[in-house]
Amino acid sequence: MIINQYLVSRNYQQQTENNSLELFKNLLQPHFLFNSLNNLYALSVRKSEQTPEAIAGLSQLLERVVQYSRKDLILLSEEIELIEAYVALERIWLGECSFKLDFQVKGDTSDVSIPPLAIYTLIENAFKHGIRKCGNNGWITIHLLVKKDKILLKIRNSVIQSESVDVATKGPGLGIEAVRKLLDGSYRKGYYLEARPIGNVYAVDLIIGRVAA
Repeated sequence: MIINQYLVSRNYQQQTENNSLELFKNLLQPHFLFNSLNNLYALSVRKSEQTPEAIAGLSQLLERVVQYSRKDLILLSEEIELIEAYVALERIWLGECSFKLDFQVKGDTSDVSIPPLAIYTLIENAFKHGIRKCGNNGWITIHLLVKKDKILLKIRNSVIQSESVDVATKGPGLGIEAVRKLLDGSYRKGYYLEARPIGNVYAVDLIIGRVAA
């Protein structure tokens, strides 16, 4: 009887955790979609000649986001390609010279897996809450290092002072919390994620253990 009760309890706990993980994976899709549609709308209002290119790029990006979000893990190299496609769209949405980018990837990314959209969402957050509000003075640094036993990510981006104060008082938003839940489900607290404002800079540091592809 005690063993049966224990097994039922464990199954219920596992199911609850799975449902919670699926909930946050589903939250990431509309989070991405709403942000993208807002960007596309702003581009159309400016009557930009790049609107057709942006629509085509967004369509391809959406297809990959939906495809990846159905999986528990994807290759880190696939996540990086997704980020590069997204940044290319931001160049269209905001203008070619609207922000400075320092994007460095070191190490072998072809045989490492991570939860889909985990890193991507952190990058999107940096643009939504930082770079887009900085006029033509925005900048972002993304350094990704793959080691033998772990992955290290450092993101630094410009923010306006009011946004920095707002984050400091209200705490991280939906995007950061959704990523945290995804990592909880995949790494069982075996990761480090810190996001905080430092003056006019927003800093995100992530360390996770490697998962073989």
